[in-house]
Amino acid sequence: MKPRFAAALCLALLIAACSSASDPLCDRTGDPSEELPMPSDLVDQIAEAVSSGMEGMEAVGLTVGVQCNQSPTYVTSYGTADLADDIPAGAETVYEIGSVSKQFVAYEILQLETAGVLSRQDAVGNYLPWLPADWQGTTISQILSHTGGIPDHFAIFAADPDTPFDWTRSYSATEIVAAFIEIEEALAAPPESEFIYSSTGYAVLAAIIETVTGQPFEVAMERDVFIPVGLDNTRLCWVDSEGLATGYNIGPDGPVAGPVLPDGWLSGGAGICSTTGDMIQWQHHLVAHEFYPAMSTSATLTDGTAIPYGLGLHLDNIGERPSIFHEGGTVSFSSWLAYYPESGFTVALLSNTLGPNPVAMLDLVVDLTNALLEAD
Repeated sequence: MKPRFAAALCLALLIAACSSASDPLCDRTGDPSEELPMPSDLVDQIAEAVSSGMEGMEAVGLTVGVQCNQSPTYVTSYGTADLADDIPAGAETVYEIGSVSKQFVAYEILQLETAGVLSRQDAVGNYLPWLPADWQGTTISQILSHTGGIPDHFAIFAADPDTPFDWTRSYSATEIVAAFIEIEEALAAPPESEFIYSSTGYAVLAAIIETVTGQPFEVAMERDVFIPVGLDNTRLCWVDSEGLATGYNIGPDGPVAGPVLPDGWLSGGAGICSTTGDMIQWQHHLVAHEFYPAMSTSATLTDGTAIPYGLGLHLDNIGERPSIFHEGGTVSFSSWLAYYPESGFTVALLSNTLGPNPVAMLDLVVDLTNALLEAD
């Protein structure tokens, strides 16, 4: 774990020379890569939004991180990481980030393209010739933007939890794709005819990463992405459970510990665990990277329709503010990572609860953002 908070007081004194705690967030200066406890004035600004949001989400635990322009990264936490052992949520609490994982996979694909290992215009059948015939002509680029027509097996299981599947074993990315194909192999639509969100498509990308690197997906991602970017608390969830919060569902009698999925089941489409501090460090790295323009450009369907999705990123308003973001949810965790290009503001929300109200976390993102930016 990073020793970030050990030097918090010294860093706070240094930052105080440049900016006051009463300054608007986006006017504060410091080192965005340094993570500090959220100052009391900012905690006060978001208090009402967080209180309402946690109630709407029925959240057991929540960690909030914010950063704007050249401000430090500020983090604060609420609630509990583990009810059984009464462990409070904190800045170093690790959460499953769900589909926020997709942008990391897109980034790795672009790195492999830059290295000349593959091209986004390549058909996936070039790398995975065992895929169903209808899938083989779909391009890597189409899968990145969810326009490849690949069916979403996560949705299949959500619609029918009794769908036959071997839950007793671990899977590589390649093996999980093969297992999904046994359940449904028909394309959901012709490529580039419509936007069909597909975590299975991202599992296909993870299998391609395994094929071209010769490494397990989790090893390739650590070597090529997490370590070079300095994300010390980020990994595929099944690699290391240190610091990982217990995930909860909300039952009729309150929170219940959620199920644990087989290792590798979420490869590509989800599966990454991280902290809010790492998420904001990632966003700060990404927005300055040469890949960001491609990742944050709308994909286009065959009929010319632009869709509000790039490569692993949603492109749409949150509330009334233009944003580049991704939300995530697993069987017992919820997440948001949003960047507002007009202001340079980033917010990361991670919770160890999948509550009954699917829009409650979005409402919290909107309210928290308004509370901080409208105060500027």
